[in-house]
This record gives sequence, C-alpha cells and structure tokens, in this order.
Amino acid sequence: MTDVDKVLEALKVHIKKEIVDNYFADRVYLEEDTALLQEKIGAYQRDADLASRRFLEFYQALGADAAIEQVLNLLGLKERPFYQQFQELAPGLRQELLRPYRSRGLTAARRYRYLVFDVYEKLQQETSMLREQYDGIVTHVRLLNEDVDKFNLSYDFGLIAAQMEALDGRQECISGALFCGEREELSTRMRFKRRKLTPAELPELPSLPPLKEIRGRLQEVLSRVYRP
Repeated sequence: MTDVDKVLEALKVHIKKEIVDNYFADRVYLEEDTALLQEKIGAYQRDADLASRRFLEFYQALGADAAIEQVLNLLGLKERPFYQQFQELAPGLRQELLRPYRSRGLTAARRYRYLVFDVYEKLQQETSMLREQYDGIVTHVRLLNEDVDKFNLSYDFGLIAAQMEALDGRQECISGALFCGEREELSTRMRFKRRKLTPAELPELPSLPPLKEIRGRLQEVLSRVYRP
C-alpha cells in the first residue's frame, strides 16, 4: 500500500467516524430536548389540575346556575370548564372549596360579590400563567419537530449505507450483508418520531380578562343574579 493509499484509507475512516459521531451527537440532543419537553408537559398538567380546582371554587362562589351562566357569558365562555366535575362533588365537599377565602363586607350582597371577585382574580392569574406555559410548549413542539425532520433527512440509513459503500469503492451491501428489508427496518428504527400532543396531554384552558377590565360589568351581573 502506497502512502497515498494510506492517506485515502485514513480519510475514509475519519469520514465514517465523523458520520457516526454526528449521528449520535444529534440523537442525544434530540433525546435531551424531548425529555425537557416532557418535563414542561408534566409541569403544565400539574398546574392545570390546580386550575381545575379554581374553576370549581368559582362555580361554588357564584352559586346559582343562572349566575354561572350569565357570568360565563360575560367572559365569552361557551362551555363550562370542569363543570361536570363540579356537579359530581358532594354538597359537603363543595362547601369545603371556599374555606380558604376570608369573608369580607358588611352585607350579604357585598360578601357574595367580594368572594366572587377574590376567586376570579386567582383563577384569572393562574389561567394566564397556564396560557404562557401552553404557548411555550406549542412552540417547543414545533421547533422540536423541525429538528426531527432535519435529523431524519440527514441520517437516512439507506443514504448513509450508500455513502459508506461508495467510500469503499463497492457496489455491494455494507458489512453484514443487509438486505433491502433489513435496511428499511433499521432505517425506521434510526428515525425520530415527530411529537404530537393530544388535548388530553395538553388541555387548553380559556384565557380570561383581568378583573380590573370587567369589574364593573361583573358587578352588574352579580347584582342582578344575587339571591339572599
């Protein structure tokens, strides 16, 4: 073997090693990014569970079904988030929902109004933070899928095998004599799957306006629906 042959052989080995190293480096990056995404989803799900309790508190604070309907109409909500869960609660458990809230106001009507305001303010703050988390996760999924598409395009096993065979100056299969079906199976296993999130995994909660923006209108509705 001449010196030129030795150099070419070393170059082939280097190129093959670089292909393999790049593959595993990019794969580790995608695996770590996918794990980070899953952590964000888990945190969102836990926070969404807490927000669901806040909706139950809100329904209990409003009291009558007519009050719930009119206030949700004011908020622009066509559906009642977690209302089925609220209906399934025993009366005693419903009463416990509002125990953390301090009663304030000289009259029953004022106490009712302030209670609704207090619960709504917490509900709005929590759903607002959840909205930011939700949007961040949606963006993360989009960027991750873009990286997955690039990875799958860059590391198609059939193309890699062909490149390595060309480096060796051969037309036959690479070492191991993989047949077409085996190549396709290995290629499938090497690909990363795009991430898709279902509503069950990532429930989208409604965006609610801050209390200061609707306080006057909300007070009018509460004045109409209040029944001592």
